[in-house]
Amino acid sequence: MYLIVGIDPGTTTGIAALDFNGNLVDVFSSKDFGLDKTIEYLISLGSVSMIATDVNPTPHFVSKLSAQLGSAVFTPTESLSVNEKIFITKGYKVDDSHQRDALAAALTAFNKFRNKFQKIDSLKLGIAGDDVKRLVLHGLSISKAQKKLEDEKGEKGIGKIKIEKVIQEEKPIKKKLISKEENKIKKLEKRNLILRKQIYKKEGEIKRLRNAISKIKKRYDIELKEKIEIRKRDQSIRNLEYRLDNLKRKLEELKKLKKLWQKAANGEILPIGIFPEQIRGLVWIKRRLKKSDLNRLAEIEIAFTDDPMNRKFLIDNGIITANTGYLSEFEGCGYVYAKDIAKIKDEYMKEIKSISLKEIIEDYRTGRG
Repeated sequence: MYLIVGIDPGTTTGIAALDFNGNLVDVFSSKDFGLDKTIEYLISLGSVSMIATDVNPTPHFVSKLSAQLGSAVFTPTESLSVNEKIFITKGYKVDDSHQRDALAAALTAFNKFRNKFQKIDSLKLGIAGDDVKRLVLHGLSISKAQKKLEDEKGEKGIGKIKIEKVIQEEKPIKKKLISKEENKIKKLEKRNLILRKQIYKKEGEIKRLRNAISKIKKRYDIELKEKIEIRKRDQSIRNLEYRLDNLKRKLEELKKLKKLWQKAANGEILPIGIFPEQIRGLVWIKRRLKKSDLNRLAEIEIAFTDDPMNRKFLIDNGIITANTGYLSEFEGCGYVYAKDIAKIKDEYMKEIKSISLKEIIEDYRTGRG
């Protein structure tokens, strides 16, 4: 299958391939896709007749690729704008801008030759029609492309029988006096015969080489397809393993959440609200309190904070205060074990008594002074 291929080279290479009917064969993009990988990938799709780019001048990568594949190059008169590429590729599904640019290049090239392709189709040449289109992409007119194919077909028809017939016609003649011109003609005819023999021999060698290349290419195509299938399979396995790991993590989280719900239902743990929200009088204060927060403390029984200023503010307002070391957290939700509530209150009362005693002693010293 002959192809018109759009290429968007760079760190991420975009590839889009069309057949001679303008049908999308493939659109693809990949990072670190060098010249060799690109050639390997394109050979797996078909025979590349033309490589198209969306920018002017032609990128060096595209020039090297066309030289390696022996394909024609299509470069627009001026680089396509983003709006033009979006309009050209409207109706096609692409995954990124690299695929879009490559597809825009391929479609622009195909549209350039659309009328000629339609004219060739109207000639009803059958399979030969694609060969004519291929030569047209390489710069020949339709008539010259047809003639070239006919000439090539005719040359292949020259065989051993015709050459042997010519050899048989070379009969010995009687010696006679001949002019210089006749002698020259005679030598040229002999030379012509030798050259025709050499051509016949070379054509045989070319045919053998083409057969060998064809066999190698078929074997290479089979190996390449196997490698592509292996890569696809390996990628699928990696994707499934990644999804499996995610599911395992989620399952573990669900198991942990289930246990927490059971403990919460049994009253073993108590949920904590994040200030200013509170849950059943329990609150976790994560910011510095202000005087304006005083009216929000009315329903709070126990507040958890590590900020010394917050602790003083809360104690002064008669609110039980504890450090966050008693708290646990899961998926952004805080909770405290019910068994620690009595311990928290006991520690708070000791702290209050200690503060009160310090105040009494301080007042006593102040009075005596």
